[in-house]
Parts: sequence; C-alpha cells; structure tokens
Amino acid sequence: MKSLKLKTQNSKLKTQNFLLDFRGFTLFEIFLALFILAIAIIPMTTAFTPALMSTGSSEAQAVLSNQLRSTMNRLSRVDFRSLSANQGNPVNLTTLFGSSTEAEKENLTYKGQTYVPVVAIADASNNTGGLLELTVTLGAVSLKTSKTEK
Repeated sequence: MKSLKLKTQNSKLKTQNFLLDFRGFTLFEIFLALFILAIAIIPMTTAFTPALMSTGSSEAQAVLSNQLRSTMNRLSRVDFRSLSANQGNPVNLTTLFGSSTEAEKENLTYKGQTYVPVVAIADASNNTGGLLELTVTLGAVSLKTSKTEK
C-alpha cells in the first residue's frame, strides 16, 4: 500500500495520511467488461459464420473440380471409336477403361465420403458422326467437353 503524507497548516507538524487504494478492479467492473465484450463479439461471430461455411463448400468444389479435370483428361486420351462404342448415360467405366482397377482410380474419397464419377457420352453431331459430347459429374460438380474423330 502506498501512503501519502501531507502537512496541514492548521496544526503543528501534524501529518495526515491519505491511503490511496490501488488493489485492482472490483468484481463488478470485471463482469461489466466481460458483458460489453460479449455484446461486441457475438455479432462478429454471427457475421463470420456464413463466410467460413462458404469457404468450406468452395474447398470441396475445388477438390471435386480437380478430380473431374483428371477424369476428363483421361477420357480425352481414350480413342474416339471406344468412346463412340460406349455411348450412354451413365457409361460403365470398367468397360471403358478395361478393368475395375483402372476404373476405381477415378474414385475420390474426400472428408470421409467416397465420390464415384458419372460419365455420360452422347452423339453431338445430329447423327452424322464424328462429334461426341463427354460429360463427367462428381457430386454436385459437372464438366462437359467435346471430342472429334480425327
């Protein structure tokens, strides 16, 4: 404790001690500060929650899109005659890629969920031949491209 001694002029060398209290914050002041802080933090957390949820779905969409690109690149390397012979929706990937082991390479496990691509091959040339439309869907993400006969 700190004390401050002041001399008064009314008495002879009489000192008066004024104790200055520096013990800290009262319990009420602490609760008041926490209450004000809580009032400020709650709206901020509710404002950030949609952004965090959006980030999570964007991440999932990016992962699925990358896998779709990989599957689409692999499909584009398959010759036109094989693709044309396997037209349909959905296409049997085991038949298209030659074995179930090769077809399973296109499956994706992300955050505990396994995604299997759905491939559709359709004639896009109005029955004149020479143009196929390839569609690959994985979860809620889908990619399309065309392949021509060389």
